This record gives sequence, C-alpha cells and structure tokens, in this order.
Amino acid sequence: MKNTGLLFILFLFVLNSTNYAQDWWNNDAYLAEDISMQPDTTPGSNWIYPTLFNWNYENIGNPGVNSGSVGAMYFQNKFYFNRFNSNIIYRYDGGLDGPGSFIDSITYVGSIKDLTTDGEYLYGGTATSTVYVFDADGTTIGTITLGSPAVARAIAYTPDENGFYVCNSYDNIVLCNAETGAVIRVLTGTNLLANKYGLAYSNLTGDGPILWVWGQGTTTDPYNNLWKVNPATGDTIAKYRFGPLPCQPVVKGIAGGAEVCTINKSSVLLLNYQNYALIGYRLGEALPVELNSFTGKVEQNSIILDWSTATETNNHGFEIQRSLSGGGFQTIAFINGHGTSTEKHYYSFTDKNPEAGKYTYRLKQLDYNGQSKYSKGIVIEAVGPARFDLFQNYPNPFNPSTTITFALATDSRVTMKIYNIIGQELLILFNGELSTGKHSVKFSASGYPSGIYFCRLEASGINGSYHSSVREMVLNK
Repeated sequence: MKNTGLLFILFLFVLNSTNYAQDWWNNDAYLAEDISMQPDTTPGSNWIYPTLFNWNYENIGNPGVNSGSVGAMYFQNKFYFNRFNSNIIYRYDGGLDGPGSFIDSITYVGSIKDLTTDGEYLYGGTATSTVYVFDADGTTIGTITLGSPAVARAIAYTPDENGFYVCNSYDNIVLCNAETGAVIRVLTGTNLLANKYGLAYSNLTGDGPILWVWGQGTTTDPYNNLWKVNPATGDTIAKYRFGPLPCQPVVKGIAGGAEVCTINKSSVLLLNYQNYALIGYRLGEALPVELNSFTGKVEQNSIILDWSTATETNNHGFEIQRSLSGGGFQTIAFINGHGTSTEKHYYSFTDKNPEAGKYTYRLKQLDYNGQSKYSKGIVIEAVGPARFDLFQNYPNPFNPSTTITFALATDSRVTMKIYNIIGQELLILFNGELSTGKHSVKFSASGYPSGIYFCRLEASGINGSYHSSVREMVLNK
C-alpha cells in the first residue's frame, strides 16, 4: 500500500514536470492551453515588443488545428486558424491572453496561406493573381484580379492607400489597389527577403507605417525571420530572428501567416508557426474611438455620409477622404469630434454635386496627440445629373473673379454669355460642346465696374432637348 502511494506521488511529479500540459478534450468544448514562452519561438535580443501570449497547439489533434493550420487572424472577436491543405478554418474565442475555447469549424475556399482584413471582410490568395473575398463564415462573396507581376501568397491590407501588399516566396512585394487590383508600386529588392509566407501592416504613433514580412526557417538555418520594412521604399528597417526551431529531422514550426489585429483596443502582431504555435506581440494602443457604423447614400445630386461612434477618447475629429475610380485619396472636409465621451454620437457630411463616377470614401480619425487611424472604405457611385441646372456663382458677391458651375443631363452644345444691368451683351464666356456631367467656368471681371451682372446659359442636347437659365451676379469692388 505504501509503495502504491509512493508511485502515485511520483506519477504526479512527472506529469507536472512535462514541458506541455496534457490536452483533455470532449465533444462539447476544446480548451486552449496556457503555455509560457518557449525557447524555439523566442525572438532575438533586439526585439522590443512585449509578448502577450504564446499559444502552443502542436498536440491539439482534435479538432485538427495542428494538421496544416497557418492562421494568424483575429476577426470579429474570434481567432481564425485557416488550413493551407484543406478548406477548413477553426475558430476560437479569446482575447489578449490568446485563444481560449474552440467554437466551431467552418469551410472556405481553401488552400490559402495568409489572411488579411479591412475590418469588414477577409482576404487571401492561393499563390496566384486572384484574391478571394469572403465573410466571417467563410462564404466567398467575390474575387479581385491583381495586375502583373503581383501574386498573392502572402497578403496584408493597408487602409492608408486602400491596397493589398502581396508576394510569393521569392518575388518582390507588390502593392495593388484593393478595388481594381491595379499595381500601385513594386518594392524592388524585397525579393531578397527569402521564404516569405506572411505579411502584416501597421501604422502607429512612434513607429509610423510598417510592413512586417514573416519568413520561414530551414533545416540549415532553423530560425524564422521577421523583417520590419518601409512600405514606401521596400528598405529593411530591422531584422529579427526567432528560434532556434526544433529539427526532427525536418524543421518544425516554420513561419505561417501574419497579421496586425486590434484586440481589446491594443494593436497586436500575430505570428503563426505552422502546426506549432501562435504568438501575440503588443505593438501599442489602438486608437480609442469605437466606430459603430459608416454608410453613404446618393440623394439628388449629392452624396450623404453618415457615421456614429459608441465611445470616444481624446478624439480631435475626422478627415473625410475621397478617391475617384481607384485613384489617390484626397481630404475634402474635416468634422470635429467630441473629445472624450462614453455616449453615442452621430455625424454626417454632404458631398455636394460630385462629378459622375465611382467614389471610395473613408474616415481618418485624428487623436489630439497626433495618432490617426483609417476606417474601411465605402464605395458609392454618383450618376450623372438628372436634369439641366445652372448653379449660383461662387463667391457672390465677388471681386474680381468668380466660378460659374452648371450641370448637363446629356451631351450638349453650350453657350454662356455675360450681360450688364441694362441687358447689353458684354462677352461670350464659353461656346462649345460638352459631355454629360458637371462643369465650371471662371469669370474675371477685372475690367468691369461694380454692379449687377447676369449670366445666361443655353444648352442644346444631342437628344433634341433645349434648356436656358439665367443667374444674377454682384461685382463689389
């Protein structure tokens, strides 16, 4: 009896001395392990970012997360572990302490190596020029074809330029427009960053814009490499080595996916070690403004943008930025924020009389300390004017020049004339053919005395229509 008790105590001692806690599973819930930092995933001495969690899953055979999982994604309050060798994604709950309990498994397009998100959808590629767009449940809702030479094996979304950084293992990294797929620039020289598997993007106060490049180790060099890259030039800012990785005899825990995600208001760099571990590093605080919604609609000749916040901390305000047909973003307005508030706030902005075309709008939220963050973009198509219109000149009164704007519902022959107060024609300001849409003409009255003038616009449409309109203008010298 004494020998039996002694053996039992010895068994408990051995069990508690193992490197990894044993996994006990049932069909109702799969509990995550609580694993401290392991030597084979330890960064070099030059790494400055604190570790939030180091979640080892190499022994989790049920539900199969250790059989081809490369996921490094936190989306809609869940960790996503996508498999590169099947069409399965495993989802876990959790937060800043890492994955918690297994929630479910879903199916997706499959064979994707790296995932990224714009906050609304998930994106990934299968080492081709096609980027798949799918929702939180894995349903494919569309594709984006990238321009040559872009290949999407690794991928990272940048809201700063509304684009995807993509690459294959030994190719140059390419930035492509997230709507059209057109190439914005090629980061020449990044082909020298070997065995690229994951990409991530961040833009935080202190660091500025950073492209994180996650590369695989080999049996001859059993260290995963992480490059901190300037996303504008492709120049390497810093290089970090993680390991050494175990070789039994092949290397284990090579680099998988990478992504920078917001978890409980912290910006976290997620790095995946294939079939082995997911590590989370805290890069800094995410901007403390919780955006509830951001929508837009077309109303008559204007586009109305509406958005709301749940809470605000140190919020200076919002820049409203607009891009036409996939071009660069321009700031068109600024709306003041509410500083610090726990109440819900509503905002609105009207973009009056935009030209016909497909626009992308986004918000740049600015903190009083200079930190900023971009919202996801929304796409709205402005159709051509529904009717002929001559708008009031601006400014009015004016000195000495003003701008006269008008809208054409169809391609037309247009004549614009200026008259004085007694009806005398002074000059023909414009005479020619114009296409459907909004147009502007500048009137300089430097040679005329102060007084009231009239602008008369006549338009003969190619469809046989005829329109005429007059506006009164005041020159005040």
